[in-house]
Amino acid sequence: MAETTSSVPPRVFEHLSRKDWGRSVLLLEIPDKRTFLFEDGAERSFRPNYWDKMELVDILPNEAVRIDRLARRNQTPAPGSSRKSKAPPKKPDITFEQQVAYFMNLYPVGFEDESYIKAERGEAGTKAWEKLKDAALERAEEGLSQERLDELVDGGRADELQQMVYEFLVGTKGTTQKAEATRFKNMPSDMRAGLAESLRELLYGERTYPIRFDSFVAALDVEGGPTWPLATLLQALVYPADHVFVKPTFMKKQALILDIDPKYDTTPNATTYEQFLKTAQGTMQLLQEAGQRPRDMWDVHTFICKTLNPKAIKDATGGK
Repeated sequence: MAETTSSVPPRVFEHLSRKDWGRSVLLLEIPDKRTFLFEDGAERSFRPNYWDKMELVDILPNEAVRIDRLARRNQTPAPGSSRKSKAPPKKPDITFEQQVAYFMNLYPVGFEDESYIKAERGEAGTKAWEKLKDAALERAEEGLSQERLDELVDGGRADELQQMVYEFLVGTKGTTQKAEATRFKNMPSDMRAGLAESLRELLYGERTYPIRFDSFVAALDVEGGPTWPLATLLQALVYPADHVFVKPTFMKKQALILDIDPKYDTTPNATTYEQFLKTAQGTMQLLQEAGQRPRDMWDVHTFICKTLNPKAIKDATGGK
């Protein structure tokens, strides 16, 4: 039988030896088979002699509901279902080559252009430095280090950690909006310890990254739900070469230009994030092949945003 009801959160399971599949919900249970739907979108069935491989996970009800929704988002509608498949999103009317040409028109020396560095990365000693990317990366290296997080989390100083994160949100130009930061600051006090633990796990934990990412999102108990910028800023500051800050409007467009299905959901989730990261990595490679020298994923992020706003697309394509 199916596992879900309208009032009881679903039970959540995890395969003991395949953590990379993510967590799962029980989709079907009959005498000789159980079928689970995993966070990676795959259905997997097990006979009775393998049922002991699926371990019940103890998590909060709201996270269980979120995992159930996430796992089901890529399900094919059942025959006779009234649910319609979404039409595939339209690819933007701009090519990658046109993006590069437009970017070079803005910054003739590319990512090493003096005006680019001044506006985006920052120059130490200038008034604008503290709000720009390189200053934020320096602050994150110390403030979000494993040693510092261990000190705050193990010392029960969750409020202090939340305030530090809030300062990153409001102190880094072009990232999160003030309203997002305010909602984060107003998070219920009884949720802050869980947030602190999940942030440490996100940045330095040993579980697979998709599980860590989704657990962190679940811990962001903010009014209206967490946004993509809120969910991706901190890891991008700590690991600028490996993780990308996401503004979904722009990243969706870039994914389509690279013929990548973003599997987009407005709620931050590991499946979509992995597609966005794949998009950023692909963009990095194409930029390098075009003779550009982006320093890290922040340069990739800026390139995407600078070349895929409506005015940029119109100018780059001759007003198509």
